[in-house]
Amino acid sequence: MFPSIMDRPIDRQNEQVPRSSPPWVWVGFMFVAVFLTLELALVFIPLDERWIYLELQLIALAGWIYWLVCIYRIHKILNQLTRNQYPYSPGEAVGKHFIPLYNLYWIFHWPSELARYINDRERVRMIPGGVIGAMILLGMFLRFFDGGIGLAVLFGVIMYISNTLKRHVEAVKGISPDQLPPLPDPKIFSRPIESSTVMAQEVHAGSEPVKPA
Repeated sequence: MFPSIMDRPIDRQNEQVPRSSPPWVWVGFMFVAVFLTLELALVFIPLDERWIYLELQLIALAGWIYWLVCIYRIHKILNQLTRNQYPYSPGEAVGKHFIPLYNLYWIFHWPSELARYINDRERVRMIPGGVIGAMILLGMFLRFFDGGIGLAVLFGVIMYISNTLKRHVEAVKGISPDQLPPLPDPKIFSRPIESSTVMAQEVHAGSEPVKPA
């Protein structure tokens, strides 16, 4: 006989539901939209190119900073999820992107650590960290040719990571017995029959036979 869902223990594997919410990745795509809009305006509308290029550089810089903010929030969730047992703090995850040469290793290492953590717990599946790192490297490389496309690739990667982590957190929450609605009282299934029978008897007893005309 199959065990009931009420009898199955919920294995959270020492994880707890994080207090922080996932990053708003859609904000990053707003930087992308503004960047590409200015690029189109520069092509079709006669504008001061010096100011446009300056604005494009500022937007690219703001987008890069917000991308790092998203990484910070993702690692903040991971630390809350593991009760601060995750190997890297949010500040460390962001700060190592600024170390020359080491950052080329780091953009592959932290996604690999994240993918290993998610896949080992088998709640959801994440693509290998090496693939994620390659996409990040591609986004950084494209920034030298077109900042908008480069940012789009970087935020696309972060959106995938954020959505996967969100599904993992939802699986951690699970459904505990105290979250389920109470079971119905078995007596309610017999009450309508009893009341219907009593009412029928009362109607039959109080009624008079109809005489034929």
